[in-house]
Amino acid sequence: MSEFNHVSVLLEECIDALNIRPDGIYVDGTLGGAGHSSQIAARLTTGRLIGIDRDPVALKAAGARLAPFGDRVTLVHSNFCEIAQVLKDLNIEGVDGILLDL
Repeated sequence: MSEFNHVSVLLEECIDALNIRPDGIYVDGTLGGAGHSSQIAARLTTGRLIGIDRDPVALKAAGARLAPFGDRVTLVHSNFCEIAQVLKDLNIEGVDGILLDL
């Protein structure tokens, strides 16, 4: 298995732009190493973060990094172009913000 390395770019700018509500629902459609997602999850109290990535190595690394946030985080092995289906499968009708690191 290869090692996963990731550097979050524009981290503070992205977090500021999301204007995270502690009870909100957020999607990181390009989860990667969870640099952005760890900052989102840290700001949630009763909210939820859905992390999507198609790379199983990235998902494993993200899972380890996001483990302290417990059930506030749901990781999904998929592609960000499937966000609508992922949310439908999770019975989520709307979100408060979406991050895509394109």
